[in-house]
Amino acid sequence: MDTRTSIDLVVVTGGTGHVGAMVIHQLLNVGYSVRATARPTKVDTLKDTHPNANGRLEVVEMNDLVADAGKWPEILQGVDAVIHVAAPVYHPGTTSEYIYASANVGTQKLLDAVAQSSVKRFVLTSPLGVFFNPDFSSLFDHVVYDHNTWSPLEDFDPKEHDPSYAYIASKITSEKLVWKAADKSPQIDFTTILPSTVYGWFLKNYPVPKSVSEFNANKFLYQLIEKGVRFPEYPLTDLVHNRDVAKAHVLALTAPVLPKGQRKRFIVSQGNMTWVQAIAFLQEPETVEKFRAREHDILSRLPDVSMAGMQSQFKVDRTLTESVLGMKQEDYVPWQEILLEVVPAMMDWEQSHSDLVC
Repeated sequence: MDTRTSIDLVVVTGGTGHVGAMVIHQLLNVGYSVRATARPTKVDTLKDTHPNANGRLEVVEMNDLVADAGKWPEILQGVDAVIHVAAPVYHPGTTSEYIYASANVGTQKLLDAVAQSSVKRFVLTSPLGVFFNPDFSSLFDHVVYDHNTWSPLEDFDPKEHDPSYAYIASKITSEKLVWKAADKSPQIDFTTILPSTVYGWFLKNYPVPKSVSEFNANKFLYQLIEKGVRFPEYPLTDLVHNRDVAKAHVLALTAPVLPKGQRKRFIVSQGNMTWVQAIAFLQEPETVEKFRAREHDILSRLPDVSMAGMQSQFKVDRTLTESVLGMKQEDYVPWQEILLEVVPAMMDWEQSHSDLVC
């Protein structure tokens, strides 16, 4: 038997985030032990998010992926697998240099430490954005992306580009670092998980968002009901629930090792949903009644579909994800259920945070 299928202790980076928290939750649920890294100010928060860990969650302080890289040899002691979710988030005030260093230098330092450790499997979270041109010029192309799609970009100078470009470009280049490491360390099984836009409400014990900006990608759904917003501007149609994204990470830990030279790049997506489709669903009488049962008037909040702009035109081919991980179309949370989970939850949040809603 390939020893890379025997996994017990898993290191997770980025465990305080939307996806990372769900990954830890599902790992614990199926019996893995987790050693998670967190900034000192978030150690207790991470522990509180998983109150039923029953001693199988250890949280270690790591303030910065680059500056604290010297901690990796100790953190990786006795570890069987690493799930690397942590990544710089693009938001106002974030510099291109910071994004580049965290995504590329930070990932490389982790990969270097992994190569000298007991780790059998390495899983990287990287968005579907690795298929786009970093300047988003290909966003509306009629193309099909699959696990064999690669960007020609190998590296870039962050000083020459704005943060939005650096964000996508760093996703492309950091994923390629993983595959270069795979060629150098054939004893380790490498995987990248490539989810589309990740929606889904938060775990029960996850910190309550203090602002709309803390909704993560759910903030794009919020634009469907946000006062003062004429129509959502977010152009991507492809989406997935964070439970399905976490599920793919967990399945990757026991997925069969592929023949030499084949890359485990798993696209995780339930498919497309346009804003016009979303609005039509939210206007259906049965849907309206479900909102009314929670004392919400959804009809008065929806924008006029005549204001709709263009959304992305690409398709994804999940053949490899289906054949190796076993995740088929019917296994995903459908977009209608995502809406019924997230939109009412955001309206509940509004009622308890009326001082923060304009």
